[in-house]
Amino acid sequence: MENNNFYEALVNNLEEVIKVYRGLLGVVRNEREILVSANLDDLNSNNAIKEKILLEARHLEKDRQRVMSELVAAENIQDTQISLLDLAKHFSGIRGEKLRSLHAVLDLLIKRVRDLNLQNEGLIHSALKNITGAMNSIKDMLDDNKTYEKKGKVNTH
Repeated sequence: MENNNFYEALVNNLEEVIKVYRGLLGVVRNEREILVSANLDDLNSNNAIKEKILLEARHLEKDRQRVMSELVAAENIQDTQISLLDLAKHFSGIRGEKLRSLHAVLDLLIKRVRDLNLQNEGLIHSALKNITGAMNSIKDMLDDNKTYEKKGKVNTH
């Protein structure tokens, strides 16, 4: 495969990664609405979709690393751990700009997904805290209320 083909394979991979992260962003946004509505069936369904998307993202990341390695070797670049932005600097003109543009879009999407995911995590922690508090209140109330004893007698206070 010649250098141009490696470059095109990298661009195609990055475009696919962007599609996947856009999908993930939608799923994480939907997750927030589901968490607020407290619909467990929808949450389970949404989590299954999110897991599928994350598996696809991992697969694409492995493919991107392979293509980057091939491109770096084909371009005789000494740094085998080169970043996408450094690779963009290596290419001049439109090719470098294309890589920078894809990097910027991907970087923004990842930040949005990360931020929304953190917000959702906060909602989950808050809900768990409320549930734990309610369960402890019920437990305390039942422990303190010994109206019915195990002996089968009614105890009047």
